[in-house]
Amino acid sequence: MLSSALYRFSPMLFVVLFLRASLDPALNSMKFGSVGLGALLNLLVVTYFLFVCLKERFVLPRAFFMVWGAFITIGLFSILRSPDKITSLRSFFAVLTYLSVFSMSFYFCRTKNDLAFIVKFIILSSLIPFAFTFLEFIFPSGSTTKNGFRLFGSFSHPNIYAFYLVLISSLCLFVLKQRILIFEKNFKHITKIIFIFSVVFLILTKTRSAWLGFAVVIAVYGLLSNRRYLLYLVLTSFVAMMVPSVQERILEIFAGNSVDDLAFGESLNSYAWRKLVWAASWDYIITKPFFGHGYDTFSYYFLDFFPLKEKTSFDAHNTYVQIAFDMGFLGLIAYVYIFFSIIFRFVRYFKVDRQGGGLLLGLTLSYIVVGYSDNMLFYLSYNWYFWLLLGCFYFFSIRLVSHCE
Repeated sequence: MLSSALYRFSPMLFVVLFLRASLDPALNSMKFGSVGLGALLNLLVVTYFLFVCLKERFVLPRAFFMVWGAFITIGLFSILRSPDKITSLRSFFAVLTYLSVFSMSFYFCRTKNDLAFIVKFIILSSLIPFAFTFLEFIFPSGSTTKNGFRLFGSFSHPNIYAFYLVLISSLCLFVLKQRILIFEKNFKHITKIIFIFSVVFLILTKTRSAWLGFAVVIAVYGLLSNRRYLLYLVLTSFVAMMVPSVQERILEIFAGNSVDDLAFGESLNSYAWRKLVWAASWDYIITKPFFGHGYDTFSYYFLDFFPLKEKTSFDAHNTYVQIAFDMGFLGLIAYVYIFFSIIFRFVRYFKVDRQGGGLLLGLTLSYIVVGYSDNMLFYLSYNWYFWLLLGCFYFFSIRLVSHCE
């Protein structure tokens, strides 16, 4: 691993990326005044990206600006409009790290071996979180919430761990199904074991949106590359519904689904509650439709458009509502354009490798779909791996397609 292009590019970045999935406990416990170690780590990554740009004399690939340029520009402008500029800037720094990780992959992912290494690198990053997970089985009290036992591994929340597991599971399938990259036979055996653990752990996170996300990956792969997986998806879903904890989490969606239920002393389920919040935010969204109210200000204004007895604010739990509120519809269009650009490239990769390309498209589309019910941009540690992977395949896909053709 130390001979990889990533390590030669930056040993610091190599270590930080490999360990990021395991650092949440340490980062959350270490603060210097009001500044956490996580914020300093974000600053380090963005600063290093700027250093790389300076080293290249800002002669940069056009894709840096084509993919992220509009979203970053509108986001920075929205900070100037924010009533709480410090919070907005601090939150937007996470997005800048995604840009940095995505873009820097251009410099250390140039060959098939480099690309294969990044896939292995991300999969093997799961070993330490898995060790934390086994400890959760030994000491379950720390992982027991109002929704029962939920795994969170080394992450700060079960949802973040769940989406990370979707990524790991999808990459394991990629290794086993793709036809372009070369992986050692022993690594493929290890991948099968990691895949089984990651799927089991994903179920035990009890994160419904992540379950949906993985189902989207399999469904897209089945539709585009291997129809048998549609049957596997149906059968697996049927078996999963036999598990009481899974059945309970699914049925919760259909309980307390109407505002009328409140009149009878019932509580709304989380999805019905979110839809109510989204509807209430609409009047605020259309007052500043172009550039929004300022990045990460949904929670700042929450009690203004959704008064509660408890003085507690909430985020949108919907990437698209959150962006439309924070950055306006121009910001939302810029966000959608990021994925349009990436999918366009992945379609070209799919023409060369239908198996691997189908899984890449499925993983990308699943991120888009689950954004409907989660603030995906807020899940920082998971996003580093997701955007690292997309960046590597985005920049290398054109070279790979040209070579194969």
